[in-house]
Amino acid sequence: MKINITAGECLNNLLKIKYPDEIFIPFNEAMNKGKYSSKLFSSDFIKERCLTHNVSEKEYKEKLSGFLKLLENLDDYAEIFLWFGEDDFCKENQKAVIKCLHEQNFSGKIILNAVEETTGKIIDSRIF
Repeated sequence: MKINITAGECLNNLLKIKYPDEIFIPFNEAMNKGKYSSKLFSSDFIKERCLTHNVSEKEYKEKLSGFLKLLENLDDYAEIFLWFGEDDFCKENQKAVIKCLHEQNFSGKIILNAVEETTGKIIDSRIF
């Protein structure tokens, strides 16, 4: 089975319309803001990021609920497609997602689709 992770809500909604039979999860984080020292998406990491974004743990987990659920069920997927733009914000987020998937020992294929965020048009694709 495969799943798609997008750069955020806007691109997520656009791609759901463009590819209605696919499952898309928005990555609602801003990894270019603040720093962290804990393992990605561990409970300590989440606490650090809550301080960075000035939100409650409940709010943080709600915004990232799809992604956090995916991490709990990685073995269900053979392929994860990432859909991110080419700006610095997206590049930091895609790096964090790829690093997290590797830290979680995801054994499937990770395909990064660099896209034009307002249209969802694929500019480049790479396999990690």
